[in-house]
Amino acid sequence: MASAKFFKRQAATCAAMAKQTHDEESRQRCLWLAQTYLQLAESDEQPAAPTNSLPDESDAKPADRH
Repeated sequence: MASAKFFKRQAATCAAMAKQTHDEESRQRCLWLAQTYLQLAESDEQPAAPTNSLPDESDAKPADRH
């Protein structure tokens, strides 16, 4: 799996390419890619959320029976 370091390197490469191109469409695409890589780096740096979001059986309330 790619790391935050890799994503940041890719973002820097895209930003550099954006500065070097004279084609506006290509420049915008490079800037968009740079932002996307930065978002991926940020999400990779955040701690993972617990995967088990279902309540335990001990947490379940018994059904009301009338």
